[in-house]
Amino acid sequence: METANHVTDCLIIGAGPAGLQAAYFLDRKGISFRILERGAVGQFFRRFPRHRMLISINKVHTGLSNPDTKLRFDWNSLLNDEGQMFTDVSRRYFPDADDYVGYLDAFAERFADRISCGVEVTRIGKEGELFTVETGDGATHHARTVIVATGVSRPWHADIEGIGLAEQYHDFDPTPERFRDKRVAILGKGNSAFETAESLIEEAQAIHVVSPNPVKFAWNTHFVGNLRAVNNNFLDTYQLKSQNAVVDGAVTRIEKEGDGLTLHVAMSAAEGHEIVLHYDHVIACTGFRFDDSILDPAIRPEMRHMGKFPAMTAEWESEAAPGLFFAGTIMQCRDFKKTMSGFVHGFRHNVKCLAEFVAGRVTGQPYPHGTAPLDRPALGGLLIDRISTASGMFLQPSFLGDVIVLDGPEAGAHYTDVPMHWADEAPEFRGRTVLRVTLEFGNFGPDPMHVKRAHTTDGDAADPFIHPVLRLVRDGEVLAQAHLSDHLDSDWRAPGAKDAGAGTVQRMTYVDAGRTLSGNEVAERQIADFFDRAGLFAATPVAVPAQ
Repeated sequence: METANHVTDCLIIGAGPAGLQAAYFLDRKGISFRILERGAVGQFFRRFPRHRMLISINKVHTGLSNPDTKLRFDWNSLLNDEGQMFTDVSRRYFPDADDYVGYLDAFAERFADRISCGVEVTRIGKEGELFTVETGDGATHHARTVIVATGVSRPWHADIEGIGLAEQYHDFDPTPERFRDKRVAILGKGNSAFETAESLIEEAQAIHVVSPNPVKFAWNTHFVGNLRAVNNNFLDTYQLKSQNAVVDGAVTRIEKEGDGLTLHVAMSAAEGHEIVLHYDHVIACTGFRFDDSILDPAIRPEMRHMGKFPAMTAEWESEAAPGLFFAGTIMQCRDFKKTMSGFVHGFRHNVKCLAEFVAGRVTGQPYPHGTAPLDRPALGGLLIDRISTASGMFLQPSFLGDVIVLDGPEAGAHYTDVPMHWADEAPEFRGRTVLRVTLEFGNFGPDPMHVKRAHTTDGDAADPFIHPVLRLVRDGEVLAQAHLSDHLDSDWRAPGAKDAGAGTVQRMTYVDAGRTLSGNEVAERQIADFFDRAGLFAATPVAVPAQ
């Protein structure tokens, strides 16, 4: 039982995936914590998505044995060393949200004695060096640090006159029969909008999906928050003229007219052109925002990205209050719509780093690291293994990566899957020459289904598909860099190092080599060339077998 004067190292607000992931890693570091949750564990997934199908993939059959590599295709499991994976709970590629709630409940059992459910946080303040967290039951908790992992719990409303007349995604009745033979407008063009439209195709008379901006497709942008193919069947019914439509226009006014609603829409593609449309139902699927009302005004940060997310540092720490951290989907403030911090498969890796930042704040210990060999063959082998197996840098392309210190007393220090924004500022790397390793996408051009790609080994051009990038950096200045060739399997290891039966690509033709090479041979050649150009280590020719 905590006493009134008890001080916890860290209070975690929210028992969703981010809060549980933070607790897991803090527990491993010996940092005392308590989770305060307004509802039940995994409360968000008990209600959302409204139509209950997750679009975070759950790929069970990968041909892989490395647990970290398997996470590249498992977007739901929380990171853990006990093998507690969601792929053992559901075998569906797009799983049911109720199954995920069960997984989170089971994951939380390991520290159930430190989770308080049904406890609503009403205020987070700071007095001196300690945070005070007040709850609806009249209790006050004290902590050295706080992690807010409450997600985006408040609906974000577009600035539309009469928006209050619309039904809202977060609480409307989604029963399809309600909309039988009705005209329906859906505001928004994200996955929640198209998920809703998809569910009504068989019942509604006409469905219009409306917003000022054109649809963005995840396969185009490589941002999974854009429209996913699993939700875009509706587009067939638009392009094949089946009474449904996608409208590019800004709704300026919603009016009640008889039993229905009239929308005034300023068309985006025709300046000065307004269209007036009448519907039986209007459903707003315009997204959510972080609820900052629990933060005392003295420690409340500015809000960014149309007021949706709190401003935070490269360590996901509030710009307004040192020691106040953010976890989960609100972490995307740092990489908004660029990588995957808004989703479990991205932020679980962020949270692992965050736990180290919090532990360091509590204990004063530096960020932990391993050791990399600083000789050409061994380091080259390490790089190939990391780019082929690591899940963090694969799922957070260009955002998370490895940093290897090459000089000074910490030479050989190897930091894995850390934020590149943090690496830009961290004192650990000040005045040091470091090697950064990331996986990144290039430019796909106008048609992502027909992409021209490099077929040489020079390592200068950025391939469109995900590929390794090596950078030699000192105090923020890039001294040398190389884009390695992409690989269809994203596995640059030698055949003998791979799982038997995994992968498809054996060899490819490279024009400048004059023959076919394996992906491993090309990667070794490109890494050796980078070492030469960067002036790293003594040159050792990489043998390429004759054909």
